Amino acid sequence: MKFNCLIPELRVFDLKKSIKFYTEVLGFKIEYERKDFAMVVLDDCQIILQKLTLPSVKDSWNVTDDMQYPLGRGINFQIILPDISKIYNNLRKYNIKIFIDLIVSDYQENDINNHVLEFLVQDPDGYLLRFQQNILDWHFGDNKKMADELFNLVLKGDKTATSYLYNKNDKLNQGFSILTNWDKTKKIILQTTKIYKTTFDNVTEEHAFKEGEKDKTLKSWKSIHKEFFSKELLLKGIPFNDNIDIICEEFKMIKYFGGKE
Repeated sequence: MKFNCLIPELRVFDLKKSIKFYTEVLGFKIEYERKDFAMVVLDDCQIILQKLTLPSVKDSWNVTDDMQYPLGRGINFQIILPDISKIYNNLRKYNIKIFIDLIVSDYQENDINNHVLEFLVQDPDGYLLRFQQNILDWHFGDNKKMADELFNLVLKGDKTATSYLYNKNDKLNQGFSILTNWDKTKKIILQTTKIYKTTFDNVTEEHAFKEGEKDKTLKSWKSIHKEFFSKELLLKGIPFNDNIDIICEEFKMIKYFGGKE
């Protein structure tokens, strides 16, 4: 295997417990292991878990004999992934306390602004793991009135789905996204729970109801979206037809922040 040029080696009190946490909860896999040692990997991230043996012996790498929970005080390990939602959901599933819950952060890198979603959790020995992914903000519609009205429907729980024209470059992934109002003064972390490709004429009554607009009927949905999609297609020189491909997406609200409800 190819080793990273920097690999953190964490001394742990209970190696079996640590391996279980990293593999079953966080989704790492064991690259190789020995009696008191294991390397675990996730994407390009490599971590070594080494059983802590006390008291220290001569020439031991254990720094002191008074190592107590939480270990690793003063440091956190940043783990950048394409999607952190699976790990976040697993932590919730196993009722593991999140040290710092989901936050949206901006980090300046020279003239580049890195816009990320992240959270921190402690492993069984107290080491802080900071899971992070790049994220994009988005809003509904093409004007302030529409964007703010639909944002508020999501906030109230009346809107749990959306739809948009299919683009061949679309990746139908389930994960986190950041919905904003038009002015980006309010934000909601959403998680896509279902996403699929269909055609305009095959949209169901169930989906129309979940979109939550007007009277929530399919007839109303078709009227609203035919007008909206027609304007988008016109910009591309394509006439509207009932067989156009669209993406239907369902989501749930994870966290609201940025303003008063």
